Amino acid sequence: METDEALETGAGAATPPGDNLCNDYAQGIAEGFCALAEARGDRIDVDETAAMGDGGSASLFGNVVVIRRPVDESAWPALASRMHAFYGGRPGGSFLVFSAWPTPDLRPFDFGRVGHPPLMFRPAGPVHDEPIDGFEIRPVADTASARDWEDVLVHGYPEPALQPFEAGCFLPARALAAPRWRHWVGYLSGEPVGTASAIVGDHHVDVEFISTLEPARGRGIGRALTATAALAAPELPAMLISSDAGRTVYERLGFIPLLRFTMWAGHR
Repeated sequence: METDEALETGAGAATPPGDNLCNDYAQGIAEGFCALAEARGDRIDVDETAAMGDGGSASLFGNVVVIRRPVDESAWPALASRMHAFYGGRPGGSFLVFSAWPTPDLRPFDFGRVGHPPLMFRPAGPVHDEPIDGFEIRPVADTASARDWEDVLVHGYPEPALQPFEAGCFLPARALAAPRWRHWVGYLSGEPVGTASAIVGDHHVDVEFISTLEPARGRGIGRALTATAALAAPELPAMLISSDAGRTVYERLGFIPLLRFTMWAGHR
């Protein structure tokens, strides 16, 4: 039946949690990255359309915008201006924009294309253990382990914008208080070689920051770290944004592709 009443679209911060996976993921990373930014002492600006955090970082991963609902093409010029006003005139590198929904071409508004990486989903359930000789995974619990996490991420992801490495560049000690976040470091023969993080939400676990130093690759370390993060709350399903190169690793863990995100880099 036709109606003039406002109907649920399944997209946006007002949509009930649990309505659909795509919106749950978008709202989850908006809340999660803002919580991390707030714990670090970064500037934040949040409303029903976008959640923005600015760490003044040289890395765009430290300056994140999450679009929280579909935006009409006619409204993008104003939203682009709002983002540039928030980040502009302050020190730091580019900022990274995540959108679960298609966007117009933002290059005329001083944005660069990053890509359309797949969003992937894994139902709750155990992971078959594949032991790796001399390898163990430890939670990040103090300044020393946070430094190991940062060092490996900067060189293993890698993130050239944060090289040469300086401790505290992404996960200072105060950031460990960010609610819902958990972090791990993988050690091979006592040396840090891999990272993983998770945002534990009410409906799913978001897996983030999987990295492995190049000399340690090909041994299943990335798989083991992903499994640890995905099982941070084993009763919940897990979700992540994959690179195309890493997609097969996640598929072997039971992740399935749902859709492709749109990502842009905004220039200050």
